[in-house]
Amino acid sequence: MSSCERTFRSGDYQRGVKVCLDSYARTGSEHDLSWVAQAHMYLGQLTEAESDARQLLAGPLYGEGYRILSNVMLQRGEGYEVAARTHATLAVFAHQFTGDERALTSDYFALAQATWMVGDFMASLEAADEALKLSRQLNDPPNEVAAQLARADALRRMGDLRSAADALTGALARATKPCDVAWIRLKMGMREMEDGEESQAKLELGWAQEANAACRRPDISMSVAVNQAKLLRREDAAAARARLDEVTRSKGEVVETLLQYGYLAADRGDLGEADRYLTKAASLDPPDPDWPWEIARARAELFELRGGIFGDLLAELYYRQSMAMVASLRKTARARSAYFVSSHRGPYDGLIALLARTGRWRDALAVVLELDASDMLRATAAQVAVRDDASREPNVPAEDIIAPPPATIDDVLSAWRSRDLVILIAPSSRQIGPGIERVYRLRILHGEVTGEDLGDAGTVRNWATALFADPNDRKAARALGPMIVPPGTSDETLHVLGIGPLGKVPLAALRNADGSPIIARRPLARVLALRATAAEARGTSPPVVMADPRGDLFDAAMEGRIVAAALGPGAQLSGARTTVAATRDRLWAARDAELLHVATHVVSRGNRRALRLADVDVDPAEMVRAHLAPHLAVLASCGSAAATDEEGWGSIAAALLESGTAAVLATDRSVTDAASLSIVRDFYAQPDWRTDPERALARIQLALAARRGSLDDPSTNPRTWAAFSVLRRPPVIPAPTITSRSR
Repeated sequence: MSSCERTFRSGDYQRGVKVCLDSYARTGSEHDLSWVAQAHMYLGQLTEAESDARQLLAGPLYGEGYRILSNVMLQRGEGYEVAARTHATLAVFAHQFTGDERALTSDYFALAQATWMVGDFMASLEAADEALKLSRQLNDPPNEVAAQLARADALRRMGDLRSAADALTGALARATKPCDVAWIRLKMGMREMEDGEESQAKLELGWAQEANAACRRPDISMSVAVNQAKLLRREDAAAARARLDEVTRSKGEVVETLLQYGYLAADRGDLGEADRYLTKAASLDPPDPDWPWEIARARAELFELRGGIFGDLLAELYYRQSMAMVASLRKTARARSAYFVSSHRGPYDGLIALLARTGRWRDALAVVLELDASDMLRATAAQVAVRDDASREPNVPAEDIIAPPPATIDDVLSAWRSRDLVILIAPSSRQIGPGIERVYRLRILHGEVTGEDLGDAGTVRNWATALFADPNDRKAARALGPMIVPPGTSDETLHVLGIGPLGKVPLAALRNADGSPIIARRPLARVLALRATAAEARGTSPPVVMADPRGDLFDAAMEGRIVAAALGPGAQLSGARTTVAATRDRLWAARDAELLHVATHVVSRGNRRALRLADVDVDPAEMVRAHLAPHLAVLASCGSAAATDEEGWGSIAAALLESGTAAVLATDRSVTDAASLSIVRDFYAQPDWRTDPERALARIQLALAARRGSLDDPSTNPRTWAAFSVLRRPPVIPAPTITSRSR
């Protein structure tokens, strides 16, 4: 190691500039000039660093020059982010050409940071993934830790908290330096806060503080203090303000502290002071592009709390501004768009509640249409679209995912005219004025939209959580039943679109106020969107039955034989105990089948579920890309309607609905093979299972509920029979007619 490099690595950058310049004057080595440029950069002498880096562009170390320029642009801040990304990309190209893997690792770190700063969190994740791969190839634990931290940051920003936790756990396992441990514990604490686990977050932040005692990084101390202030806000406002004051004294006014000062001022009723803090926060450069929407949302909540015509007008303005910011960021999330929308739904919830409070139901429906989950469904397909061509599965078309044309409220009302739909919205907790959230029910019937206030959102969210945990919770079932299902004598199927926690309520468990099951008076179907993105499958091919693909599910094999017998000689049965293997090719053969019945394991693949077949596991993204669209699907598998988000996006059932399947019978949790066999056998014995699967399933569930938990029949357990539901595809909304005139 040269004296120049040794001085630089010691951290004495002022002396490093002198030593390296002297060495460069003697040797003309561009390596010395590179260290000079980096020392200038760390000293904040950005003009000098840029000049040095541009000199490097003319020589063999041009890749180093581009990377240094990228970092210089990032330090310059707002307005230079695009240039930073461009330079980092050029550095990657340069070192890919020379094959310098160590330099390439650093380039990917620079690219991850640059794409982060322009708000392209998916691109940041991809760059961090490349840095992680190279770090492992080079057996470089410090860079591996840094890559996992970068991955966790990107995943958290996109709302994929489970994957972020995995990345942080991986980083902690490889970390040896106190600073690395402090950063990891800090990020773990922030993740726990976002997941609502405040007690664990406090522990993690405390451990971060302890690790930083041996590290003494001011940026870690500042971030720990800000996050501790967030946790202290509700229980000890004075202590929270004291933590923020510590940061302000050392760092000055920054967006993070001003936002928290604004919240504290609003909590004590000083709305004028809160407005001043939020206005100041909006005027400063944000730490990254994921902050401005939160400030706009806070201002919306503040003006809504002030009330009056003027307050409501400003609140609507800021809610819409915040939504526009979220929509812009969402475009970059691509394959993780569903997680992103779920974690950034606050301004949408707020505007829906504001409009509903004043009876503007059509306008509230318009916001729901903006949130329309079809965008999230396309995120499932995008998981394949963003892969390299070489990784695409064989026989799967590779055309681009095309978003549907925009729809109007009149389009939606017309498309749903022949169906009865309720939309349940349990808004997320407000930052300003928490505790005033209400639950609203919108109803579309006969081409009209109406709405009702159903009560306190916190209470309803608790009931929804309780009923999902225990479908036999009669109190929660009787409370939620009349809220979700409007009164009346109609026995037609009611379609239910639940947004937020209400999306996971087991519909079959709902009861009337008198305790009777609601499905006794009308069947219920779950829907995941307001509009379909493609034509409904016709189901012109013979039924396909796939059971026990790997020979480890005896009851599933029996189920397959029973179903095939019920369907008649035209059914195509495959499985380990038949002469035909239940492979991916057999699954693709059901693209336009009248029925697809699958009895197999559902396994986890990262943050997605997948069907386990004889040869491979097939995930939802592959199904969408392959246009797997039987007319009716029965997924007698554990958790086939389950996903890692609240509403079920990314589930196997959702993928089939996106592809064109009219209805899917699926489960939202694990069920035993024996219980599944019992319910499936009874389902196919119903005369109307093809034409009215909701009513056929309801009939079976009512019979099982009446048996009151027989020990001889596990299917009578409410956790089993209530796990089954029918998911319905929403109607197709025709594209607007485009007319043209001849010239």
